[in-house]
Amino acid sequence: MMKQSTSYTILIIAALMWSLGGLFIKLVNLNPMAITGIRSLGAAVVLLIYIKKPKLYWNRYFFTGVLAYSMMVILYVISIRLTTAANAIFLEFTAPLYVVAFSYFLLNERINRFDIFAMVIIFLGMGLFFMDELSFYGFWGNILALLAGVCLALVTVLIRKEKESAFEIVFFGNALTTIICLPFIIQGFSSTTQVDWFIIFGLGIFQLGIPYLLYTTALKYVSALDAILVGMLEPVFNPIWVYIFVGEAMGEWAFIGAALVIIGTLGRVIIKQKLEVKL
Repeated sequence: MMKQSTSYTILIIAALMWSLGGLFIKLVNLNPMAITGIRSLGAAVVLLIYIKKPKLYWNRYFFTGVLAYSMMVILYVISIRLTTAANAIFLEFTAPLYVVAFSYFLLNERINRFDIFAMVIIFLGMGLFFMDELSFYGFWGNILALLAGVCLALVTVLIRKEKESAFEIVFFGNALTTIICLPFIIQGFSSTTQVDWFIIFGLGIFQLGIPYLLYTTALKYVSALDAILVGMLEPVFNPIWVYIFVGEAMGEWAFIGAALVIIGTLGRVIIKQKLEVKL
């Protein structure tokens, strides 16, 4: 039985690994759908090595989870093409709001006032972080980003619910995404270098596959809301790495917002651990 403190540490590591995506995607010149497909292929390879013999589970929660995972990554990519990146990221990470609802009906998990307070701080920080870039531009892109957030919440809750088939949900979700993106992958072969493909395939292994192994493992021992709120570190650290290593500027409000998200997320984890120790 894994300790909750270990589970939170694993979730933080997974979120930090996810956040490396923006930095490495900056280095390649590929169609976003091709990037999505190759990245999912790398992730599927990782899951296949771990699972060894994946099998289909013939129930509605399993297939809903697989479909939601694939829709999540694809809708996010399309939304970025139809609206600003800031809008897409911010709206996708409204996912904790949907997790609260899904967790109540599917997992019988409830939230308390402390959770609500932490969520207010985190969402305030997210708002400040993207304040300089958020706009009403791209109506349909914004709608798709919101749907991606719903899918992210559904994936999180279903992975927790379907513990026996959780890794298979992620594996088949990535496999389905690769198949859907295959035409864009084939089209991109003639216009890009092999280095670009290796970078994105490696990204699929280290930024998607391994983190989702960690995330799925930790979800067996913490609530869905705990997992998704720790995951809120990802959209904040993503541009921070780009700022540090590429020099892409961040506004003053972004630094304040990032601090609030980090304080709200990690502070909640630390306080919950101390409360549980006392109990």
